[in-house]
Amino acid sequence: MSDTGYFTDSSPMNVQFLNVKDEPFRWHNSIEVVIVLEGSVHVAIADEQRTLGAGVIEIFNINQVHRLWQTDENNVVLQINIDAEFAKAYYPNLSYVWFAHEFSPGAYVGLERVEEIIEAICTLLTPIVTTSEIPFLTLKHTVEPLLDLLIMNFDAKRMFEGNPTKLQRIGRIYDYLFNNSGFINKASLNEIAKHTEEYLNLDYLSSQFKLLIGDTLQNLLHYLRIEQAIKQLLTTDRSLVEISIESGFSSPRYFYQRFNKIFPEGPKAFREQYQKKQKLKEHCREIIDPALVLASHRGLFKIPETVNSELNKRIHIDIFGPNEQYSTSLYFIKISELITGDSQAYFKMILQVNTLSPNNVFGFEETLDTANRDDFQVLTWLLNQFRENDISPVFIVRTSSNTISEQITTIQGLLQNYTLTYGAEYMKGWRIELQ
Repeated sequence: MSDTGYFTDSSPMNVQFLNVKDEPFRWHNSIEVVIVLEGSVHVAIADEQRTLGAGVIEIFNINQVHRLWQTDENNVVLQINIDAEFAKAYYPNLSYVWFAHEFSPGAYVGLERVEEIIEAICTLLTPIVTTSEIPFLTLKHTVEPLLDLLIMNFDAKRMFEGNPTKLQRIGRIYDYLFNNSGFINKASLNEIAKHTEEYLNLDYLSSQFKLLIGDTLQNLLHYLRIEQAIKQLLTTDRSLVEISIESGFSSPRYFYQRFNKIFPEGPKAFREQYQKKQKLKEHCREIIDPALVLASHRGLFKIPETVNSELNKRIHIDIFGPNEQYSTSLYFIKISELITGDSQAYFKMILQVNTLSPNNVFGFEETLDTANRDDFQVLTWLLNQFRENDISPVFIVRTSSNTISEQITTIQGLLQNYTLTYGAEYMKGWRIELQ
């Protein structure tokens, strides 16, 4: 199972904005880049765990086991997947690249540099996240500089570029372990040294690897074997004994000991728990419309100012509340933000979202009682805010609703109230749309 359903093989690159909830373990035949834009999330990479806050980037290697889950429910994550086969066509040596993680001592590039890298990535992605139909050439011309950026900054071997002898030595060991699954052969450090013809002091060899990946060679072996065991547990019905052997552990007992140190529930309960999560994976994350994110991060994605000069002159509104069965809303307006908060900033954000995502429907986060005069006044005031910004409302009515006549009557009452308050001359261009 190289693809767990999050990645589409037909595209060289997928880009999504997500609200992460509680994902199962997964892995892809792709390089996955995660950038936290808002809030924070937990990340587990096989046996490593840490928290990613806003402004942090994490890279998962090809087919590397990992999962994300929320620390707070308001997180916003940018996820990029670059298809491995497409990437290898551009960068043939990709099989020898190990993207080190920020918690690896030798991989740390500094907060200022990370900020610059994230800004460069988002600038590259701007043509993709601002349109729904993306030509293949646009994707290709985005993937290639993106790969260059990632490899230049995060390939762990970059620290040995000035020493070709060390680079070749580490490359041979890396190739044996990663590309030829040498970890399955129950290899000891001594056997790895002999197999790769690296007859060096083993402590020195291990310390060099620690510089490269942030951990000792022995712990890397444990990591690779645990990762292999996780894949076997979640994709096969093999027995635990078979899995322990196929993953390179010296005995089933040792496998249980190592696994229980990382996952206290043990391999059997782990398999049951995460297989259930995989069946419910569509509920573990919510895809966010790019327009909602871009409205808050315009500077990061370098959206041209020309977008502002061509405002969408209509706003589609569903006044019948998010809890009603006939609501069509995709986006919610917070009345409380408009009345008690920074109304100008919030209203500007609504206009930006409306411009970036035209013809989508806005509703209200709070349930409004259209029979209540105060709520009617709030709606009337809001409509006038749109009018002052030269935006004409389009009231949505669903023909499938059993209460269509009541909806139309309510809208007519709202229009009458607006006429009495502001005057009918300002209602030119307003309309009701049946859907």
